[in-house]
Amino acid sequence: MTLYNRLLTLICVLVMTCLPLGASGPKRELRGVWLTTVWGIDWPSRSGVGETAARHQKEEMRKILDRCRRLNLTTVFFQVRSVGDAMYRSSLEPWSGFISGKRGENPGWDPLEFVVEECHARGLECYAWVNPFRWSSGTDYATPQDKEFKRRGWLISHNKYTAFNPGLEAVREHVTNVCREIVENYDIDGMVFDDYFYPNRISESKDAPDYDIYINEAPWMSFGDWRRANVHKAIADISAMIRDTRPDLRFGISPAGVAGKHDTSAPKWGMEICDVKAADWQYREIYSDPLGLLYQGTIDFISPQIYWATTHPTAPFTRLSSWWNSAANFYDRHCYTSVTLERVENGDKRENCRDLIRQIESNRRSSIDGDLGFVIYSAKFLPVVERYLSEGPFARPSIPPVRRGFESDHRQGPERLRLKGSKLEWSPVKRKSNEVIRYTVYEIPRKVSYEDALDPKGDGLRGEYLLGVTYDPEITLDGAPDGFRYAVCVLDGNSTESAPAWCE
Repeated sequence: MTLYNRLLTLICVLVMTCLPLGASGPKRELRGVWLTTVWGIDWPSRSGVGETAARHQKEEMRKILDRCRRLNLTTVFFQVRSVGDAMYRSSLEPWSGFISGKRGENPGWDPLEFVVEECHARGLECYAWVNPFRWSSGTDYATPQDKEFKRRGWLISHNKYTAFNPGLEAVREHVTNVCREIVENYDIDGMVFDDYFYPNRISESKDAPDYDIYINEAPWMSFGDWRRANVHKAIADISAMIRDTRPDLRFGISPAGVAGKHDTSAPKWGMEICDVKAADWQYREIYSDPLGLLYQGTIDFISPQIYWATTHPTAPFTRLSSWWNSAANFYDRHCYTSVTLERVENGDKRENCRDLIRQIESNRRSSIDGDLGFVIYSAKFLPVVERYLSEGPFARPSIPPVRRGFESDHRQGPERLRLKGSKLEWSPVKRKSNEVIRYTVYEIPRKVSYEDALDPKGDGLRGEYLLGVTYDPEITLDGAPDGFRYAVCVLDGNSTESAPAWCE
């Protein structure tokens, strides 16, 4: 390569990685945050029961969600079940001690109901984040429900970690019913599982606690394949339940960041090999096979946890992000990359924030067909990066990509739009069954023609005119609306927009 070409390449790299990110941002991008409740990592800062505790916890949550709104995030992954417990009114499992202070004790209010309402009041999606199998990381819980789990032999342990045994049909049915209870009783927008499956490095020898079940059920399979098949069965059952109960609700998995190596799952599912040096430890150590879930079509999106710096020596972010986006696209699903902000607590805070920006831009370049998505772990770090994001890549609102693999009804836009002072109102659209209805609102300068306001790629109106999302049939406008015309679209659970209705 000539000196000129090397300099040109260097300039291109600097332009792509160092310039401030586009202030407009894309119209379609899921921007999520993991809101962690286990051990009170993000919320609540203190547990308890009674009016004083509830008032403090609610105010704390409102501040978190206000920040999410200011950051133009689209989605909150709220952890509602972390160790076989509940941050909601459950008939199947005990109240979480992380909210009340004591496992099984009623805090006197319903956190999930509250968070859904508060998210929707800010135009934010609320996904119920569920740990499907984790029961304990060392504590021996003893509520009546926990005693019943033990009596039935539903738990499986290795070292200090105890999980619900995915190899038992009764356990898979129980986890499905736990998810059904959430899906049927709350107006959530989605559900997401993280990467806790079998106990890490549990034995595959004859002394394994589930060996007899394996031998009696499927001796023709390898022990590892049988365990992975059990996880697939559980996910498939839950996916079928969701599609029967709430077909508008999106369901995804957040696995570890490296998968699909030549010696694990890529050849099995027809996907190109993940060409990084880091190992696919999840395949053999916790029996997680995310490519299998994508292949089977039981999830709508994948959110791989690429929880390290961009320049990681054995698992470089850009290469992994590109591979995961290719994998999701190959199976006609979405990829919403998860990243961590934990490292901002150590080292050069400014550089770590800049690295986050580089990862967002890298992920945008890796995404295919505009199916952009990015999820931040976790909410407690948002204050550190607020300025970097709100003045950079998240400067303007966005809406999530259109869900793949599902046909949406083509609704008309809402009727009877009217502007009363600074409030834009319209007639609410009738819900179908128990679906959740949202609206996108656009503000277009009058000097811009209808034709010029349209997205050149055919995705309705241009994202630069998007004011935001509302779950109510009204929105209060900032400033004087005289120089603008307004348009409102119905946004269904698949994130498909209706034709716009106009208010001149």
